Amino acid sequence: MLLLALAACAAPVPPADLPPPPPAPAPVAQEGSRDRAVLTEAFPPPSGSERVPTEGFGQWLRERTVAPADQPVKTHAGKVVGHRARVVELPMVRGDLQQCADSAIRLRAEWLKERGEPVMFHATSGDPMAWERWQAGERPYEQGGRLKWKAGTEGGWDAYLSKVFLWAGTLSLHAYDTEPAKGPPVPGDLLVDPGSPGHAVVLLDVARSDDTTYVLVGEGFMPAQDFHVELGPAQGWWVWDDGVALPHWTMTADTLRRFKP
Repeated sequence: MLLLALAACAAPVPPADLPPPPPAPAPVAQEGSRDRAVLTEAFPPPSGSERVPTEGFGQWLRERTVAPADQPVKTHAGKVVGHRARVVELPMVRGDLQQCADSAIRLRAEWLKERGEPVMFHATSGDPMAWERWQAGERPYEQGGRLKWKAGTEGGWDAYLSKVFLWAGTLSLHAYDTEPAKGPPVPGDLLVDPGSPGHAVVLLDVARSDDTTYVLVGEGFMPAQDFHVELGPAQGWWVWDDGVALPHWTMTADTLRRFKP
């Protein structure tokens, strides 16, 4: 079976009990800055709640920059798509590659690279794809459903990520690069529904009151498009109720995952 056939984050069929996404973008006024801003400025915690303590990857996510609130989500080809969302400033690779799981992978990869830590993700086949090998002048290729490596010099960081996005997806993210999250959700956790199609989102932030947990959901989608905050009903946040019922996909509590150390 070809790796490529299993790697894509395909567009889901909306559940019967949930409405489909709106046909056109509908920017909604947010409390806090409507201009380009750090995530924590653009999305204050819902009334009566406070952000949970975090560090590392979770803190780094909180420091991402969001675009002005009226900037629509666009596909890799420049087409406006109908998400009730706010764009997160995250580079994209060329073509229809940086989809849902890939966006989560890119965030983690950028964080690891900034820290000078090893960057490595797995293909759907389970074969590792290490940035270190790419830097050493090796390039992966697919043969018989597995990855092989050969000498090569083309491309840098984005070219490496393009290959990861080509051969990775929700299945590999679930099986090899994350593990079940213990305890309640924290910033940096993922919700991963593996499959073909499948879906993955990133919990960019988490806040809690005495009896309610709120999550700020970031996602990519298919076709490849701007990574964005999918706006929830509580000042942009979603209530964590043993999962999150997004307009286009229900992510249950058993999809809560955490990147392996």
